[in-house]
Amino acid sequence: MPEFLFVLTLSALPVISNFIGATIAEALPLSKQTLGLALHAAAGVLLAIASTELIPRVLIAKPAWATILALFLGGAFFVWINQLLNLDKNRLRGVGGNTVSWIIFLSMSIDLFGDGLLIGTSLTISPHLGVMLASARVVAHIPEGFVTNAEFKSQNMPSKQRFWLLAAFLIPVWLGATLGYWGLRGQGDLLKLIVLAFTTGTLIVAIVEEILPEAHQTQDTNLSTLTFIGSFALSMLFSSYLE
Repeated sequence: MPEFLFVLTLSALPVISNFIGATIAEALPLSKQTLGLALHAAAGVLLAIASTELIPRVLIAKPAWATILALFLGGAFFVWINQLLNLDKNRLRGVGGNTVSWIIFLSMSIDLFGDGLLIGTSLTISPHLGVMLASARVVAHIPEGFVTNAEFKSQNMPSKQRFWLLAAFLIPVWLGATLGYWGLRGQGDLLKLIVLAFTTGTLIVAIVEEILPEAHQTQDTNLSTLTFIGSFALSMLFSSYLE
């Protein structure tokens, strides 16, 4: 049971950082340049984790084709889900703000469920991997929390309701973590690595198709590029000393 409490604590960190980002959005006006720097930092950290921690583990599986296929399917699954959510948002233009807010909530819930699944699965493989992934998602969810809260505010949602919804994000992340941890605990390494590869595929596509394009829509400068590569390098340094 103490091990599972550790899983729940670690998987809650992305929601806490999401809440911090939303709180910052309430307290301070955040410029496009600052938001762009935060998104570049998030992309750098996540890309470092994917390339140095996740993909090498995916490639050691035997047979390798099984995990590589799972990685592709994870990316394809993200594209499909993202397309469905975009279609819903397009259909709901001009519809009541409350309905649109629930679509935003659903989108973030799917994202956080994937985070929980990734963290729960990784902890059955290696505590080091779980800590690294949770740390990476903490960095990523601060700007996401800002953006999400801004979208809720744009729908004229009362502040109390916004923060209740932000707190409710614990439900999908804990559900994913519970499924990943208890569903794969004691299972063979191949099955664990297949699930890890699937979630890695969703993460890679999210970086390329969601985080980086959103970062480039802000005020992009050379400092943004340096922030990206700097966060990538610092993440690798943190990983090497955590071993």
